[in-house]
Amino acid sequence: MSYLALGLLWAFGGPAYPFDAGGPGPGSTLLDPLPAAAGGGALAVSALVAGVIAVLAARGPLTRGPAIVAAVAGVCLAVLLPDVRIMMTAGYAPVMAVAALAGLVEWSMIASMLTWPSVNLVIVTVAGVCLMVLGARALMGGPERSGSVAGALRVGWYATAVAVAVPVIYAVTRFGWLLGVPVGISDEFLVYIDEITGIGAGLGALGLIGAILTLGLVRPWGETWPRWIPFLRGRPIPAWLPAYTALAVALPITSAGLMYVRKKITGEQMGPVGADDELGAWLPEMLWPLWGVALAVAGLAYLARRRHAAALARRP
Repeated sequence: MSYLALGLLWAFGGPAYPFDAGGPGPGSTLLDPLPAAAGGGALAVSALVAGVIAVLAARGPLTRGPAIVAAVAGVCLAVLLPDVRIMMTAGYAPVMAVAALAGLVEWSMIASMLTWPSVNLVIVTVAGVCLMVLGARALMGGPERSGSVAGALRVGWYATAVAVAVPVIYAVTRFGWLLGVPVGISDEFLVYIDEITGIGAGLGALGLIGAILTLGLVRPWGETWPRWIPFLRGRPIPAWLPAYTALAVALPITSAGLMYVRKKITGEQMGPVGADDELGAWLPEMLWPLWGVALAVAGLAYLARRRHAAALARRP
């Protein structure tokens, strides 16, 4: 409930407000364009809703109404409100740490990510995820519904195909730039961004690794630990592990993508100067919300398929 007090404090002009309070430009998050009074009030209301949901959950299973409120509030806090900083913390920081060790960037660039506004977004996102979990568990609880393993596999295949294709498209552009090939951009712009193409390629590599792991959601090797993993080789992978990992990764991808879409719509500068005129510099990011949603659907389809198959196996 500390955010209830902080929200009220910020609404009445208190210090350390973590958003832009209606400063110049549309802002990166949904609260940035709002004055502190409105933004602080919204945070206070969100904290109050979260507190009520937590009390109800402690007393017993949530009924349908509170469960829906929890799920919607969770989506607002964990998906719609944040911006790319959540992804930067999880993705950029490791890449930039390697780049700093190699002397390509300064360590101060990493420290610049650990600001109070960024930490605040992490806290808000975690709170949103908790609300989403409470709501989803209540809405999906109860007796096991009949389903189709084939149906879950079919949905999972379509979603997985999208969740693999988008990061591959992103990686192709960034790897091309690193190799001196102006994929989707002009030769002049490639020269202009030459010093940062390594960072983009690093992010593309992470995307490719994620794409390969995503394939495991529809392949047999995604259900059994591979032979090269000591102690676990040959054992079944817990169904929740790949599914929850996919959902955890889908959240920041979707948030970052929605931020890029908002910036493109409002005409705000994205990336280096001139990037807005280079198709390859902004179009792949426009696909990130689709990537995030597809990854979440693929994870849920995997979980449903594994659970249904396990239920059938237990039947006499």
